Parts: sequence; C-alpha cells; structure tokens
Amino acid sequence: MKKVKLRLTAKQISALVHSFNQASKEPPRERIAKVAKSVLDKVVLKFKTKQLVVQQNLNLYNSKDKHNFSLELVEAHFLEQYLVSLSAFPMCEYDKNAINQISATINQQLA
Repeated sequence: MKKVKLRLTAKQISALVHSFNQASKEPPRERIAKVAKSVLDKVVLKFKTKQLVVQQNLNLYNSKDKHNFSLELVEAHFLEQYLVSLSAFPMCEYDKNAINQISATINQQLA
C-alpha cells in the first residue's frame, strides 16, 4: 500500500502540532466529519508523540535535522483537508508558511 512520506524539521512539527489546537472541540454531526475526526485523532497523536521525542533530544547541533513521517493515504487526505481549512485562522508568518508547505507536499504525493 502506498504511503505519503513527510520530512519535517522540529520547528515545522511544532507549527503543525500548534495548529491542531485550532480544531473545533464540538463533536461532529455528519458521517464524513466523524470519519475525518477519527482519522485525524490518530494523526494528531502521531505528530504530538514525535514532537515530544524530538524536543527531548533537541540541541544546538541537531535543530536542523529532519524527521520522517509516514502517513496512510486516508490519513494524508484528511490532514491535507484540515491544513487547507486553516487558512482562515490567524497565525504567525512562519507557521502559515510551514502549514502551506506541508499541505503542498501532501497534495503532490496524493495527486
């Protein structure tokens, strides 16, 4: 089965994890929204766990290192949709650029 591969720096991972706080806490009503939330919950957990590991081992010498992620097609699809929906939320310029770059990378691999 094909997977979507991402290589992210610690700062990009932090921007992504921070963006997950923008998600609505209201329970979804429609079936597709429930499926999206269920899939995204697993993705969020994957990225938050990796962020904790990366932050524990972060130092001056490895701050530019990239970390690998592998997402199933359905995970990548819903993550990309979520990231595209974030364009309406206010965020700093770095986070906005990081989110757009991650979204574009996912889009290219899904096409």
